[in-house]
Amino acid sequence: MKIKTLALLACALAAVAAPSRAEPTTDPGTLKIVVVEALVRGESRVDDYVRMEQVFTDVFNGRKWPLKVAVERFASNTPDDGTQLRIFYKGIYPEGPDDLVFHAWMILYTNGVKHDFGMVNYRYNPRASQSEESILEHVVRGAAVVAADKVGDVLYPKKGGAKP
Repeated sequence: MKIKTLALLACALAAVAAPSRAEPTTDPGTLKIVVVEALVRGESRVDDYVRMEQVFTDVFNGRKWPLKVAVERFASNTPDDGTQLRIFYKGIYPEGPDDLVFHAWMILYTNGVKHDFGMVNYRYNPRASQSEESILEHVVRGAAVVAADKVGDVLYPKKGGAKP
């Protein structure tokens, strides 16, 4: 008796867990953000990637686009399928006495079509009392907003980039 009950329960669970063929899939797709950077650059490079992963994900999710955001590292040989933003990160460094500039070459691939955004720079002039973490957060967030504007103009041209 217990075997029959367990068999019926297993069949019921399998039927509930199995995807229905009648339901259309509503997968919105994934925007992969691939960060490509040199392997040997200094101690803060791990922090740069983690900061970029968090900030770019936050900014892109804030746009309320029907895309999931996934961030990867060192995947320069990733196939050009789906929707993918490649960020060839060059670093954050000063160009003048009172500024910090984010530098990265960015390319968007949409199902194999290449949209080259070229070198994307974002300049930030920090306040004297601002902490280093806060400064770097502002620099990366500014670059993420610039990148999201460019991606939005390509993916959603009628909405003007779907700004928040």
